[in-house]
Amino acid sequence: MKGWRSMVAVGIVAGVMLATGPVRAEDASDPASVGSDTSSVPNETSPVAGDSDTWSTVGWGVLTVLANVVYVPAKLVYAGLGGLTGGMALGLTGGDTKTAESVWEPSIFGNYFLTPSMVQGQEPFSFAGAPIAAPPQENVEPPAPAPYVPPPPRRGSGYDS
Repeated sequence: MKGWRSMVAVGIVAGVMLATGPVRAEDASDPASVGSDTSSVPNETSPVAGDSDTWSTVGWGVLTVLANVVYVPAKLVYAGLGGLTGGMALGLTGGDTKTAESVWEPSIFGNYFLTPSMVQGQEPFSFAGAPIAAPPQENVEPPAPAPYVPPPPRRGSGYDS
């Protein structure tokens, strides 16, 4: 079982990332940070403005890694089976590439990895690529129905001819 080793490794990396404390980096070229003035240096009790942003970024990164642990293998299996199915469709239809491409494009195209912006919902992602069908046309009104025209009267059908 090699799968459990990967899960343990991901768990260890996530645990180490969560266990480490915040790190402050000061720019040495900034004259305010080089001097002996300690009023600009935050102490241990004052909250640092970047801490929540840093932890938020780390959290989204860890969530993205965990999502990719499931997403990437699923996408690879989907793309592999789609590639094989498209190849079979190509052979069974006598070389009809449109049929094969209609299988290949949704399965092989699309995103293979998720990014933090995709997980946050700021950027769209596509598990299945766009099929080759015509794109939907926006703001196109359906044609108006034809007005009702009564059928012509029937002559010589019976009673008063």
